[in-house]
Amino acid sequence: MRLLSMISTLGLTIALFAGAGVAADTQMRMKGEMKGGMMQDMMQNPHHKLAMVHKKNLLNFANTLKSEVSRTGKVDKDFAESAVKGMRDSLTQMEKHHNEAKSSMTEGMRTQKAEMIKMMEDRLGVVDGHLDNLEKEAKADVPDPSKVKLELDQIVKQCNMMKTKLQKKVK
Repeated sequence: MRLLSMISTLGLTIALFAGAGVAADTQMRMKGEMKGGMMQDMMQNPHHKLAMVHKKNLLNFANTLKSEVSRTGKVDKDFAESAVKGMRDSLTQMEKHHNEAKSSMTEGMRTQKAEMIKMMEDRLGVVDGHLDNLEKEAKADVPDPSKVKLELDQIVKQCNMMKTKLQKKVK
């Protein structure tokens, strides 16, 4: 009788702890799904999508200019100025759509994503600074190919660092 009572008590205790563990696991999973769902919502935002299209466009201009400078060993001023103008236009559009996407977020989402938003804005500022340097170099009497490539490398690096965790998993 005493053995049966101990087994019953032990069984109930195990069931209680197992139930609590399942409940905690379910709650954690739901929070994770909410975060993932919020990330999915952000990724589906039309302004976010346009910002990413403009980022790809900026990268295409940067890689095309770098490829041409590497191939020829010199900087064709007209070509460089045209590429830099395309990069500047793309960056301006990226910033515009980033701000539109940010303003369309709920206050809770903006609060939760504040660190990511700040990181993105910081990176956009760094790209802007390197693009300023690139513009100055492209407009120089004799642009230095090594300086042009250096600025392009930094722009590409910063753009590639703008990926979210979800984008990194997909690729």
